[in-house]
Amino acid sequence: MKKRISFLSLIIISLALLTGCSKNTPEAVAKDWLTAFYHQDYDAAKKLSTEETKVMLSTIQGFSGSLADSIKQKAKQVTITIKSVKTEGDKATVTFIASNTPNQEEPPLKLVKQSEKWLVQFTKSDFKPTDSGESNAGNGGATITVDSPTPAAAPADSAAMAPDTTKQQ
Repeated sequence: MKKRISFLSLIIISLALLTGCSKNTPEAVAKDWLTAFYHQDYDAAKKLSTEETKVMLSTIQGFSGSLADSIKQKAKQVTITIKSVKTEGDKATVTFIASNTPNQEEPPLKLVKQSEKWLVQFTKSDFKPTDSGESNAGNGGATITVDSPTPAAAPADSAAMAPDTTKQQ
Protein backbone atom coordinates (compact mmCIF):
# COMPACT_ATOMS: atom_id res chain seq x y z
CA MET A 1 0.00 0.00 0.00
CA LYS A 2 2.83 2.42 0.84
CA LYS A 3 4.48 1.79 -2.53
CA ARG A 4 1.23 2.55 -4.32
CA ILE A 5 0.81 5.85 -2.44
CA SER A 6 4.43 6.81 -3.10
CA PHE A 7 4.12 5.98 -6.77
CA LEU A 8 0.86 7.95 -7.02
CA SER A 9 2.49 10.90 -5.26
CA LEU A 10 5.42 10.77 -7.67
CA ILE A 11 3.05 10.84 -10.66
CA ILE A 12 1.12 13.82 -9.25
CA ILE A 13 4.32 15.76 -8.54
CA SER A 14 5.66 14.95 -12.02
CA LEU A 15 2.46 16.15 -13.67
CA ALA A 16 2.53 19.35 -11.64
CA LEU A 17 6.12 20.02 -12.69
CA LEU A 18 5.38 19.30 -16.34
CA THR A 19 2.36 21.60 -16.28
CA GLY A 20 4.42 24.36 -14.69
CA CYS A 21 7.18 23.99 -17.27
CA SER A 22 4.79 24.22 -20.19
CA LYS A 23 3.88 27.76 -19.11
CA ASN A 24 7.31 28.88 -20.33
CA THR A 25 6.40 28.83 -24.01
CA PRO A 26 5.90 31.89 -26.19
CA GLU A 27 2.22 30.97 -26.69
CA ALA A 28 1.47 30.49 -22.99
CA VAL A 29 3.37 33.60 -21.91
CA ALA A 30 1.75 35.72 -24.63
CA LYS A 31 -1.75 34.53 -23.73
CA ASP A 32 -1.20 35.11 -20.01
CA TRP A 33 0.39 38.53 -20.63
CA LEU A 34 -2.30 39.67 -23.06
CA THR A 35 -5.08 38.50 -20.77
CA ALA A 36 -3.53 40.37 -17.84
CA PHE A 37 -2.91 43.43 -20.04
CA TYR A 38 -6.47 43.62 -21.37
CA HIS A 39 -7.92 42.89 -17.91
CA GLN A 40 -5.77 45.72 -16.52
CA ASP A 41 -3.93 43.37 -14.16
CA TYR A 42 -0.66 45.16 -14.75
CA ASP A 43 1.14 43.54 -11.82
CA ALA A 44 0.53 40.09 -13.34
CA ALA A 45 1.64 41.36 -16.76
CA LYS A 46 4.85 42.78 -15.26
CA LYS A 47 5.84 39.30 -14.05
CA LEU A 48 5.95 38.22 -17.71
CA SER A 49 7.71 41.33 -19.00
CA THR A 50 11.18 42.61 -19.78
CA GLU A 51 12.44 45.48 -17.61
CA GLU A 52 11.62 48.04 -20.30
CA THR A 53 8.11 46.62 -20.61
CA LYS A 54 7.60 46.88 -16.85
CA VAL A 55 8.31 50.62 -17.07
CA MET A 56 5.76 51.00 -19.86
CA LEU A 57 3.16 49.02 -17.92
CA SER A 58 3.68 51.25 -14.88
CA THR A 59 2.93 54.28 -17.05
CA ILE A 60 -0.21 52.66 -18.45
CA GLN A 61 -1.25 51.64 -14.96
CA GLY A 62 -1.14 55.30 -13.91
CA PHE A 63 -3.56 56.24 -16.70
CA SER A 64 -5.95 53.37 -16.01
CA GLY A 65 -6.85 54.68 -12.56
CA SER A 66 -8.98 57.44 -14.09
CA LEU A 67 -11.12 55.11 -16.21
CA ALA A 68 -14.82 54.67 -15.55
CA ASP A 69 -15.86 51.47 -13.79
CA SER A 70 -17.94 50.45 -16.83
CA ILE A 71 -14.80 50.46 -18.98
CA LYS A 72 -12.91 48.43 -16.40
CA GLN A 73 -15.72 45.85 -16.29
CA LYS A 74 -15.76 45.54 -20.10
CA ALA A 75 -12.00 45.04 -20.06
CA LYS A 76 -12.29 42.08 -17.68
CA GLN A 77 -14.50 40.29 -20.22
CA VAL A 78 -11.97 40.33 -23.06
CA THR A 79 -10.63 36.94 -24.11
CA ILE A 80 -7.54 36.29 -26.20
CA THR A 81 -7.18 33.75 -28.99
CA ILE A 82 -3.65 32.97 -30.14
CA LYS A 83 -3.56 32.56 -33.93
CA SER A 84 0.10 31.71 -34.55
CA VAL A 85 3.53 31.64 -32.98
CA LYS A 86 6.77 32.14 -34.92
CA THR A 87 9.95 31.37 -32.99
CA GLU A 88 13.43 32.24 -34.21
CA GLY A 89 16.05 31.42 -31.60
CA ASP A 90 15.52 33.62 -28.54
CA LYS A 91 12.83 35.73 -30.21
CA ALA A 92 9.20 34.97 -30.91
CA THR A 93 6.29 36.72 -32.56
CA VAL A 94 2.72 35.89 -31.59
CA THR A 95 -0.37 36.89 -33.55
CA PHE A 96 -3.70 37.00 -31.76
CA ILE A 97 -7.28 38.20 -31.76
CA ALA A 98 -8.97 39.96 -28.84
CA SER A 99 -12.66 39.25 -28.32
CA ASN A 100 -13.50 42.95 -28.10
CA THR A 101 -12.36 43.35 -31.74
CA PRO A 102 -13.00 39.92 -33.30
CA ASN A 103 -12.92 41.16 -36.89
CA GLN A 104 -9.66 43.04 -36.49
CA GLU A 105 -6.32 41.29 -36.49
CA GLU A 106 -4.16 42.81 -33.81
CA PRO A 107 -0.49 43.61 -34.43
CA PRO A 108 1.89 40.81 -33.43
CA LEU A 109 3.31 40.68 -29.92
CA LYS A 110 7.09 40.28 -29.53
CA LEU A 111 8.71 38.05 -26.94
CA VAL A 112 12.34 37.46 -26.04
CA LYS A 113 13.98 34.69 -24.07
CA GLN A 114 16.02 35.97 -21.13
CA SER A 115 17.59 33.66 -18.55
CA GLU A 116 15.65 30.72 -20.01
CA LYS A 117 12.30 32.52 -19.57
CA TRP A 118 10.09 33.90 -22.31
CA LEU A 119 9.15 37.53 -21.63
CA VAL A 120 7.03 40.07 -23.50
CA GLN A 121 8.98 42.92 -25.04
CA PHE A 122 6.50 45.80 -25.36
CA THR A 123 7.65 49.41 -25.44
CA LYS A 124 6.35 52.92 -26.05
CA SER A 125 7.03 52.59 -29.77
CA ASP A 126 4.72 49.56 -29.91
CA PHE A 127 1.48 51.49 -29.40
CA LYS A 128 -0.86 51.13 -32.34
CA PRO A 129 -2.18 54.48 -33.61
CA THR A 130 -5.86 54.63 -34.48
CA ASP A 131 -7.39 56.29 -37.53
CA SER A 132 -8.14 59.44 -35.51
CA GLY A 133 -4.51 60.03 -34.57
CA GLU A 134 -4.94 58.66 -31.07
CA SER A 135 -2.70 56.15 -29.36
CA ASN A 136 -3.82 52.99 -27.61
CA ALA A 137 -2.61 52.53 -24.08
CA GLY A 138 -3.78 49.15 -22.87
CA ASN A 139 -6.90 50.17 -21.05
CA GLY A 140 -9.10 47.28 -22.11
CA GLY A 141 -10.95 48.99 -24.90
CA ALA A 142 -10.23 52.59 -23.98
CA THR A 143 -8.11 54.99 -25.95
CA ILE A 144 -5.90 57.69 -24.54
CA THR A 145 -5.77 60.80 -26.67
CA VAL A 146 -2.24 61.93 -27.47
CA ASP A 147 -3.06 65.61 -27.93
CA SER A 148 -5.05 65.98 -24.71
CA PRO A 149 -4.67 69.44 -23.12
CA THR A 150 -4.35 67.95 -19.62
CA PRO A 151 -1.38 66.01 -18.22
CA ALA A 152 -3.58 62.97 -17.60
CA ALA A 153 -4.89 62.02 -21.02
CA ALA A 154 -8.64 61.66 -21.36
CA PRO A 155 -9.91 58.10 -21.87
CA ALA A 156 -12.55 57.29 -24.48
CA ASP A 157 -14.68 54.15 -24.70
CA SER A 158 -14.60 53.78 -28.46
CA ALA A 159 -11.46 51.98 -29.56
CA ALA A 160 -9.91 48.60 -28.94
CA MET A 161 -6.55 48.25 -27.25
CA ALA A 162 -3.62 46.35 -28.62
CA PRO A 163 0.09 46.71 -28.47
CA ASP A 164 1.56 47.45 -31.88
CA THR A 165 4.68 45.37 -31.94
CA THR A 166 5.34 45.68 -35.65
CA LYS A 167 7.71 48.65 -35.31
CA GLN A 168 11.43 48.10 -34.89
CA GLN A 169 13.08 49.39 -31.74
